[in-house]
Amino acid sequence: MSRHLYKACLVLAVVVSATFGTTLLAHEILLKGTVGAVEPARIQIKTGEERKGQTPDWVMIDAKTKILRDKTELTFADAKIKVGERVVAKVSHGDDGVMKALEIRLAAHPD
Repeated sequence: MSRHLYKACLVLAVVVSATFGTTLLAHEILLKGTVGAVEPARIQIKTGEERKGQTPDWVMIDAKTKILRDKTELTFADAKIKVGERVVAKVSHGDDGVMKALEIRLAAHPD
């Protein structure tokens, strides 16, 4: 009986470590700040927490990125993101150091 229990615990340990190991490699974070720069496939977000001499983070944008201006979902081109505007971005931060935007939230454009 103890031999079967040992095997069951070993299998459980492998499954748990595999599940939580991949979760730790890529995790979601929330960046709040202002847009520092805009390029066709990425934006730079200044959080105000950068150390002296440190450049703000760049966040990659792809076709899966959900972009909301106020409550309206837009394409990256239609959102017309401008340097200096406030932004909140939910990003996936992988073990490769690349941050990919899952969702970008912007305030409504003043008319």
